[in-house]
Amino acid sequence: MDIKHLHYFCVIVEEGQITKAARTLNMAQPPLSQQLKNMEDELGVRLIYREGKKWEVTEAGYTLYTRAKRLLAEMEDTCREIGEFENKITGTLSIGTSSACMSLITEQLSRFHQDYPEVYIKIGHGDTHHLEELLHQNKVDLALLLLPVDDKSYHSIELEGVSFVAVLPSEWADRHPKWADRHPSGEITLQEAASYDLLLGRRTEGHGLYETVIRKFQEHHLIPRVVLDCPEISTILSLVSTGMGITIIPDAGLGQEYGDRFRILSIKEPFPFTRPVVVWRKDRYLSNAARKLVELLQAENTKKTVPE
Repeated sequence: MDIKHLHYFCVIVEEGQITKAARTLNMAQPPLSQQLKNMEDELGVRLIYREGKKWEVTEAGYTLYTRAKRLLAEMEDTCREIGEFENKITGTLSIGTSSACMSLITEQLSRFHQDYPEVYIKIGHGDTHHLEELLHQNKVDLALLLLPVDDKSYHSIELEGVSFVAVLPSEWADRHPKWADRHPSGEITLQEAASYDLLLGRRTEGHGLYETVIRKFQEHHLIPRVVLDCPEISTILSLVSTGMGITIIPDAGLGQEYGDRFRILSIKEPFPFTRPVVVWRKDRYLSNAARKLVELLQAENTKKTVPE
């Protein structure tokens, strides 16, 4: 049994089916089934119970899976570390980010590319829960997300705090000319916001933006009319642009690509800032490329926080 076989076994467990695993590994199903049987014969124990349509990882199989994931991660880290002894900044840099945060590092990524053009950059999107899963599955090097996170597991850089804004569809003014005169100060009260249908971002698991917004309404004895929640801010903004309702999000969630599709209002009542943070695992080797991006972000963050 070698590293390749351990990789095959992990993919089988993660896909939950030999057929899907074979497709993921780009190989035929019979040889993969034989590999699994050979591993069980070599170890003298059943790793996956298979009977008709019933498919279940045994206790021994789960133990092997957790140990194999650790060994594969250590092997990958070792190869990356050894491969970087020449100190060349190359390879692939994988970044996970929530759509509410992406605009915060676009300029830094562009500058990073100018400095290190040989680095290939991969960006994946998701809510905080999904991004933490990607980190623990070693599928991203760094993640840019919103607090709170499990800070015991990560090194982190807190970025500058971002205020919340109310986002309303511009098309309402086109449909109803008198509506354009509403909120002339560029502000909206929470009581006014509670009168609209509200679309909110919500993590797949855990507390975050959704709970922060709802708690603020409750502090003012208001019950917002929430009609939809979704983990993707970009999806919510697309729906707001159709006139479905309004949303309350961190100001960083609005990129230039949305143009004049929205009317952005500040919230009159004091609202807590949200803290974006860049995190990476404490127990994983960080590539030279990832380290250079971290250094860039740290330098930028220091400039913003040093008083004049």
